[in-house]
Amino acid sequence: MRLETAISNNPDINDAIKEIKGSIKLAGISAIVCYYTEAYSNQNLSHYFSSHFSNIPLIGCSSCNGLMTDTGIHSGTVIGVMAIYDNSKSSAYGTAYASLKDCTKYEDVVRFAVYEALLKANRVGEVPDFILLHSTPGNEERIIEAIDSLFGTQVPIIGGTAADNNIVGNWSVSNEHYDSSDALTLLVGFLSIPVATSLSVGYSPTEHSGLVTEAVGRYIYAIDKKPAKQVYHQWLSEHSGLSNLDEYLFDYVSEFPIGNVVGQIDNHPYFKLSHPIRITDEDALEMFSESKVGETITLMTGSKEHLIERASRFVIDANTKHYNETEMIGGVIIFCAGSMLHLGKQMREVYEKITNQMNGCPFICPFTFGEQGKLVGGENAHGNLMISSAIFYESEHYL
Repeated sequence: MRLETAISNNPDINDAIKEIKGSIKLAGISAIVCYYTEAYSNQNLSHYFSSHFSNIPLIGCSSCNGLMTDTGIHSGTVIGVMAIYDNSKSSAYGTAYASLKDCTKYEDVVRFAVYEALLKANRVGEVPDFILLHSTPGNEERIIEAIDSLFGTQVPIIGGTAADNNIVGNWSVSNEHYDSSDALTLLVGFLSIPVATSLSVGYSPTEHSGLVTEAVGRYIYAIDKKPAKQVYHQWLSEHSGLSNLDEYLFDYVSEFPIGNVVGQIDNHPYFKLSHPIRITDEDALEMFSESKVGETITLMTGSKEHLIERASRFVIDANTKHYNETEMIGGVIIFCAGSMLHLGKQMREVYEKITNQMNGCPFICPFTFGEQGKLVGGENAHGNLMISSAIFYESEHYL
């Protein structure tokens, strides 16, 4: 197995794909992973990709403001791909697309999509080594639950929620046949080599926590039976001394997100993160992920220096657990758009750390509005302000 990346800044989708086509080797491509900014979301991306790369599985997802590859941070109007070359007799790849418009039965939609992807891979009835998942915002928990239920085991998921530049709905997902602003797409992979997946938090809990006592979906109405806005303001004020929070609240949410306690390891809790979107008229917190009544939530903290440092930790952790870092061949990394925007020009330091830890191997990284993956306790989950990753390794060196 080997990987290649390529990008184009041409604003015309057909010309951009032609440019990418001329930048990579065409023989032996098993699948293509594609990320792009909102300028391409309404340009019929699937049609042009299938015309230039016929009969090749494609999974695509829009990204906020740009994307990152081993060749740099690429901003503005940009489309990038990672071509996967994996032609062993044991390997297979298949993609699927499913509309989420007016969806009420996610189990049925996910079952259809997974079956379609397995059918294309000629692996119906088998469990893939990993699933790359992208959907438009709002349904991620239901999709993950349906995947887990379908397989009856925790298939490693790596994923990210489609993003645009200004949270106005100019996002999309795609495969080789369809693209949409209200859908899911997934890639099942049966690999010839091992893959290590992770969902990294990178924030630390503060001294402030409470019990969710009223919540519906992605709205937290009460914490410890008090209005959620009041409690969140109190936590921020007491922990950091911040004031005038009504006016400047969202200058701080990327530094002080909410952590949902998922479980414990060695009597220490581990978390998934949730990013507040706004305060509602009812003084509720609207979030980018769900909280449930009875869950313990904690105010988390992460300085810019902390966020930069964590950018290479997921690679270090994967190597420590299973591999020797010199044997990786590349990976797909999902990085939160909120963290990217919070870091600004310091994203250059993130790029340098990831590149160093990846030893110059190819990688591709979109900036998403939610991240999906396997937590340290083994659960597949959806969260915010996180890093999800799939790192591929040479099989003969697997421990």
